[in-house]
Amino acid sequence: MHSVYSKNALIFATILVFAFPTLASTQTGKREIDPREYGFDIPPGRCSHPENLRVLTDDEDGKPVVGKIHAVIGEYRIVFLPDGRLVARHQDQSPETERPFDPASLEDIERQLKASLGDGFTTKTTKEHVYAYNCSERFAFGTSRILESMRPGVKNYVQKMRIKTHPLEVPLVAIIFRTEAQFQRHRRMPPGVVAYYDMLSNHIVMYEESKLFRTAPELAAQQAISTIAHEGAHQILHNIGVQSRLSKWPMWLTEGLAEYFAPTTFGRKMKWKGAGQVNDLRMLELEIYIKSRSSDDSGGRMISDTASAARLTSTGYAAAWSLTHFLAKTKRNQFAAFVRETAQLKPFEGNYDVVAAGIVPHHLTQFKKHFGDELSAMETRLVAHLRKQPYLDPFAKFPHFVATIAVREGRRIIREANVFHSAELANVWIEESIKKLPDNQRSTAQLNVGEARNRLLAEQAARQFLRLGSR
Repeated sequence: MHSVYSKNALIFATILVFAFPTLASTQTGKREIDPREYGFDIPPGRCSHPENLRVLTDDEDGKPVVGKIHAVIGEYRIVFLPDGRLVARHQDQSPETERPFDPASLEDIERQLKASLGDGFTTKTTKEHVYAYNCSERFAFGTSRILESMRPGVKNYVQKMRIKTHPLEVPLVAIIFRTEAQFQRHRRMPPGVVAYYDMLSNHIVMYEESKLFRTAPELAAQQAISTIAHEGAHQILHNIGVQSRLSKWPMWLTEGLAEYFAPTTFGRKMKWKGAGQVNDLRMLELEIYIKSRSSDDSGGRMISDTASAARLTSTGYAAAWSLTHFLAKTKRNQFAAFVRETAQLKPFEGNYDVVAAGIVPHHLTQFKKHFGDELSAMETRLVAHLRKQPYLDPFAKFPHFVATIAVREGRRIIREANVFHSAELANVWIEESIKKLPDNQRSTAQLNVGEARNRLLAEQAARQFLRLGSR
């Protein structure tokens, strides 16, 4: 069970796919849970959550340890081991004990990683983290700088929302490979995945040298640190008591909140920017959505599709971030109440029916309960909110495309122009704009997509085209 990060070959912006299954299942207690959906090879059964119970069992190396019961399914127990892993043990293999739970030390986990990863890896420990890597020292340093600064900031933010947190129970682990091939040998992942947080091992796993690294290393590094922060947010939220491991939150909230906590700065002062700052990569993916909508044509579909989605597309993750950002900034009390309620979900809970087309109807019902059902008006405000946000195009120095439309209306010529970072998005905008024209104007509309060396020159060309219509 893991959250994964992948890359979009078209725009090179990192996107996400959350690895929860989409099989139809229901809230815990209504029927049996199938643990195989979560990565456990044990039979389905009823789920319960006994509190403060400890058991004797063996760790992954066969060493006797004391573990804590995370959940119970039928005759099996999901056990939290001293190193933070979640494993399934039959009740006969995990008798209860009064002995205390003794978390693994930084040194214990460092030794485990050295043994499992083999030669060629460097390990370093900080106050609460263990890093194992064969990437460059610069990338490893940037990773640690971001993760070390995030945890107190994320914790403080959620505490202001009146969400209870607890100290870390075990050290947090990040494994960083130099290449994608090494990353894939460690664990086979779908094509395009560049990082993930594994809920069972409690590890973040990533790699440094993407394909973009070879052609645009600075941009690749900028995207990589955003990836690190996103996965760091998942790991932190699952380890300070906000999001129970193996609980199923609405997808938009799970990924939107991680993106809300993910903004970073790049360069010599590479660091976490803080919760709620504008996420430039996500704004980039929303470019076509924002530019193609006028104030009266929102319809509310983006919100309903995002809030009810069991899985998210590339732009779906950007939409999840935008929805989270909008609600956290403009409906703070309602948003905090919604997150507090969702944070009550225990392991294997929040597991609602997924209908055809990958929709979870309950999640939309839940959304409307907290934020109202006037989705069209809300989406109009959401678009206005996004347009007001300060945005730095991460591709500003790269070629941009100017999309232009000229339509005759009587004796006048009406002109429209927009700037995009890819020709594909420029053409999509033209197609969407043409659909809004009367039939008699479509056939005579003059359409064009031109390329400029960078965003500044593209914007100058767009303004020049629009000025022609004012003469």
